[in-house]
Amino acid sequence: MFLCAELVAAAVLALWVVARYPRLGPKSMKSALVVVFGGFAVLQLSTVGQVPLMALPHGAYVFLFGALLPGFFAAFLATAWLMRVLADAMGGAGGGGGHRVSSRN
Repeated sequence: MFLCAELVAAAVLALWVVARYPRLGPKSMKSALVVVFGGFAVLQLSTVGQVPLMALPHGAYVFLFGALLPGFFAAFLATAWLMRVLADAMGGAGGGGGHRVSSRN
């Protein structure tokens, strides 16, 4: 249950960063893919120190907050940036294709 809450927290933190700092992040598809691969590499590498951390007192919490939360955050943030680049490539996230609809009948 705690891990599920941590996943949601990492996703909310990543969404907050994307919304709060809209100019931050990659601008091209190539750089966005590099960031995504880097984010998922961070997630894979976050489990490297699992055994030594679990031996510490309260090591499970140290591992969850110190290793997994940053890894999940990096993966979610990279994915959100990739989705933003994809939306921009498809013509923007505003929808509607640039057609104005008159309010007159």
